[in-house]
This record gives sequence, C-alpha cells and structure tokens, in this order.
Amino acid sequence: MRASSRAILEVSLVFSAVIGVCKILDHLRSVPWVARHDLVALGAACLFLYVPLAVLHTGKRKPQDFGITLSGFWTSLRMTSVFSVLFLPPFFLLYSLYRTVWFHGSLHLTISPDWTLLLAYHLLCVALPEEVFYRGYMQSRLNMALPGRIRLFSASVGFGWFYTAFLFAFGHFLITHHVERWATLLPGLLFGWLRERTGSIVAPTLFHAICNGAVLLVA
Repeated sequence: MRASSRAILEVSLVFSAVIGVCKILDHLRSVPWVARHDLVALGAACLFLYVPLAVLHTGKRKPQDFGITLSGFWTSLRMTSVFSVLFLPPFFLLYSLYRTVWFHGSLHLTISPDWTLLLAYHLLCVALPEEVFYRGYMQSRLNMALPGRIRLFSASVGFGWFYTAFLFAFGHFLITHHVERWATLLPGLLFGWLRERTGSIVAPTLFHAICNGAVLLVA
C-alpha cells in the first residue's frame, strides 16, 4: 500500500474510532451521575487529546513535528488577533442570518456572568483537544504523506487541509445528526489555514476558542 493510502486509512480509522466512542458517550447523557459530573465532555476531551498523542508515541513520532508545540507563540498570537479583527464581524453577520433566516430562531446578544469561565472551558476542554486531534495529528499526518500543495494567501495547503476540515464537520454532524453542524466546515478550513501559516496549533486553538466564545454571546 502506498504511503498516501496508508496515511488516509490511518487517519480515517482513528477518526472513526474516536467519533464512535464519543457517540457512545453522548448516549450516556441521560444517566444522572454522568450528566452531573459532565463526564461526556470530559471523556470526549480526553479522547481528542490523548488518542492522537498515543498514536504518535506508538509510531515514535515527535509531537512538535506535528505542530503540537508552543514554538512561535507570539507570531501565532499576532495572527490570531488579525484573524479575530477580520473574521469576527462577518462571523456575527453570517451567524445571525444562519439563526434567524435559515432556522427562524431568535438572536440575543448577551454577556453571561460566567462568560469568561465558559471561554476558558472552551479553550482548554474543547478547542485545545480538537486542535491537537484535527490540525495537529490528522492534518500533519496527511501532509507528510501527500506533499502536493497550492499557495493560498501566503500559506501552503493541500489535500490534508481540506480532508481534515471535512472530517471536522462530519464529526460534528455524526454526534448530533443535525444538518446545521456542517456549517463547521468553514471555520475548520480557517483553523487549518492558520495551522499551515504559523506552523503550530497555537493560533487555530486560540481562534477556535474565540469563535466558540462569540457563539456563546449570541446563541
């Protein structure tokens, strides 16, 4: 089997295993002690964080070669700031249309007293584990086996960038089976571009958390 085929198969199998267990965990939400201790979210975070690290350890691969590093932190922070200024205004507009026009829902801009705590939760328990899994392990693994790239706004992207964003959206859809979860494809592409542009998962992790925090303001 060719290296590219092996990489696609490996990534797809790891994705299927992790999302499959997450789906099982999601069915346990009705169990009182599971819901009380938020074990579904904790279990999912552990899977996204430790499964790829275990795969890398088994293959004797270094996490820093997969962008799982703080190297270039300040460059990533500046890039995150630029992205926030550029994309948060149109994000609010598109999300407003998405909520009110497509799904006929209501839209209220409110700041919860617990917003900063929720933002920290989304940073450490949602964005970081998902970025380690998708943009760290998955996108990097595919890039190594499928080197063909194109230049897109000063970043070199390829099949791994798009396939990772597709699986990111597909995974969200598989958990809830709500068609609107496919909307995560666009931010997935942005997170992946940041990974390629900066060379690490720091920028996509920070921007991922900021996007989630923005949704908390209007959801």
